[in-house]
Amino acid sequence: MRISSGFRIWLASAVIVIAAPAVAFDPTPETDTPAKAFTFGYSAYQAGDIATALDAIGYAAEQGHTPAQWLLGQMYATGDGVETDDARAFAIFAGIVDDHANDRRRNNDDAPFVADAFVALGNYYRAGTVAGIDPEAALQLYWHAATYFNDPAAQLYLAQMFYRGETGVGDAGQAVRWANLAAQSGSPPAQALLGYLLFQGEGVARQPLLGLAFLHVARAGDGTADPEIRRMHEEAFAAATETERRTAFELANDWLDANATPPLAPADAPPR
Repeated sequence: MRISSGFRIWLASAVIVIAAPAVAFDPTPETDTPAKAFTFGYSAYQAGDIATALDAIGYAAEQGHTPAQWLLGQMYATGDGVETDDARAFAIFAGIVDDHANDRRRNNDDAPFVADAFVALGNYYRAGTVAGIDPEAALQLYWHAATYFNDPAAQLYLAQMFYRGETGVGDAGQAVRWANLAAQSGSPPAQALLGYLLFQGEGVARQPLLGLAFLHVARAGDGTADPEIRRMHEEAFAAATETERRTAFELANDWLDANATPPLAPADAPPR
């Protein structure tokens, strides 16, 4: 799946309509390139000098410096040092997406910022803020980031959308595919969804041992105590046999050991 030409034209128009005005920044020999201006602005940002940071980062962003554009978008999206402005953040992320719609590279310096811009814009369309709910647009943006940049967040969101049928029709097989990719990158929500689908046999032949093992791994790596992860884990654990529980626990520890993650202790397993 590729970003359609019509969608790219709309993105460009969106940037023109709601993009931020030009910033006033007077470059010096130390800040006379976009990269230097960004470095200067980022140092100011880290020091808490937001006014200086916005001037320098904004200048670098206007010159096409992708990390500067991304950071500016993040600041407005999260209200980091500035008043939250989703319309402005949307415009900035849309500009990145439009500029990099044909990128297929995973290993260049800008790749993480480009991929995250695709995901951020997809999140806006999925949530319906700024541009209204458009699951097809979100799916297209996530697909690009997941496929061409191997982005775990995009892979997780694709898995969720396919599992929940957010575009109108559910597809458990696609949910398994994308959850598996994100799970291998260490995403606890993806590990939980994959484990649940494997345990239930949705979209794939039922594999209760591997499914429960991935649910154990997800619980071990979930530092936020996600209630959905807890629900899926406890549901599968309650339905498993004693033998399945013991074997899955061992498989989970093997996975955690192979991925340099502290192993589970027996006390980590939920009560029966």
